[in-house]
Amino acid sequence: MKTIGIVCELNPLHSGHKYLLDMARKRFNADYIILVMSGDYTQRGVPSIVSKEVRTKMALMAGADAVFELPVQYATASAEYFASGAISLLNSLGCVDHILFGTENGDIEEIQKIASILNDEPDEYKKELQKGLKRGLNFASARDAALKKLITIGNSTTLIGSNNILGIEYCRALMESKSSITPLTIQREGADYNSDDLTGAYASASAIRKLLETTYPDDTYRSILKDYIPEDVLTLLLSQKAYNRLDNYSDYLHYKLLSERSDGFTSYADIHRDLSDKIIKFLPKYTTISEFTDLLKSKDLTYTRIQRSLLHILLGIKQDTLDSLKQEKYPVYLRLLGFRKKSSPLLAVIRENSDTPVISRMSDAFKIEDEQQKRLLDQDVLASDIYHLIIPDSKNEYQKPVTIL
Repeated sequence: MKTIGIVCELNPLHSGHKYLLDMARKRFNADYIILVMSGDYTQRGVPSIVSKEVRTKMALMAGADAVFELPVQYATASAEYFASGAISLLNSLGCVDHILFGTENGDIEEIQKIASILNDEPDEYKKELQKGLKRGLNFASARDAALKKLITIGNSTTLIGSNNILGIEYCRALMESKSSITPLTIQREGADYNSDDLTGAYASASAIRKLLETTYPDDTYRSILKDYIPEDVLTLLLSQKAYNRLDNYSDYLHYKLLSERSDGFTSYADIHRDLSDKIIKFLPKYTTISEFTDLLKSKDLTYTRIQRSLLHILLGIKQDTLDSLKQEKYPVYLRLLGFRKKSSPLLAVIRENSDTPVISRMSDAFKIEDEQQKRLLDQDVLASDIYHLIIPDSKNEYQKPVTIL
């Protein structure tokens, strides 16, 4: 039995995701495909446009065999925590042979070579890194310059492509955890991860979300998106009554910023003193989250970094929590969001091999004994409750059944 794991957000699922799933079977001969999927929030620091339950159904429609939730602390964190949490979850399943991901360069050897240097930090690398820092380069630029001194990097996008960066972090996490899972990659096809253009054979999720933020009749959406989203998935997407976005939470965040400004915000993940002071300084000009993010961004603080930081404040995700999770080697729980009926043998293998109980209904949560795992689960329940302040659901987290296709 060959099982391939894929880490994803599917916000929403599009033809590029379907291509990756198809390649897992056609090129790499997967018998089963397991997805580790972000829940109701993503690494960009935004809520998903549709709920994790809807996106789980999309994944199963597109060919996934089982979908497990990536805890929100990892799902909304920087690349290191995101990748390490995802790899920890794949390791915990006890049956995954490979992880497959798309990259801009499509070169797994180059990705692994860079990961190895960053993990081992040989003397030559540290020397070149310090040279760059002394020249006034920021850490990321100094690191990239040092890597280029040590190895020949064939593709100019290797050190800046969003997918390459995540691929490097996946490989680092595999090495750090001494995982038996081996990495596989295919070259990313179509538009760039951040592209807002609906062009070519594959559009980015960003471009699709941007379109859905504009009000059109369903027929117009369908005529534009039919080339970029599988038909059954598109029908499910267009059947939703509303699409979520970060600015829907502007009033909630505003209240939290006002109520906590006297203490500052440095306790929250990704927020240093300068950013905290800047938040307090510009708070009188607050209107919406997106406009506030524009006020706060600068050369050394990207829009996404600030957006993610503000989401951490909204959800109550603290830096000491992430530090503790890192120290504990990224604990996870196994929340099963959905599976295909024909994949029941896979779930039997997971239950037999894993030391972590599988939670298919929240009534099973009593099976979790580890305190860190319990806290992870509690944070996910809170995050989901906040998500559904905007997108109401007739069932709360404790009532929702696992999705079966």
